[in-house]
Amino acid sequence: MPAMASITVKKSDGVTDIIYDALSASGGDGSPAVWRQDTGAAAGLPVGLRSMFKVSSKWNGPKTARQLVLEYVQPYATQDSTTTLYSAKDRMVVNAIITMPQAIPSANLNEIAQFLNLCAATLTKSAVQAGYAPT
Repeated sequence: MPAMASITVKKSDGVTDIIYDALSASGGDGSPAVWRQDTGAAAGLPVGLRSMFKVSSKWNGPKTARQLVLEYVQPYATQDSTTTLYSAKDRMVVNAIITMPQAIPSANLNEIAQFLNLCAATLTKSAVQAGYAPT
């Protein structure tokens, strides 16, 4: 099992680092590990309006595979110029379930990294940013 730690990723500019601070490690099956983007967030931005990432894991029904559930929420918050209070106007949400059968050799299971790299590919990022699949 990996140990809980903060995660550093690049912003969409490909240069600027964003840190997702480790909030809580998983307490076991079904309990998520939680990260929040506190570092670099606006000082007055309430924690409930900051980007969050969660990863939980559990067995499938017959206990032949591990399932990893990934959740990401990035709120769109604005600050009122008069009251200086922040409010959420909308949010972007990603949910994914990765099923890892235990009868597959670990070398093959490790290749799930291809999917994660596909998600980080320029074409995939462009499609998400545009809101349309490539044509």
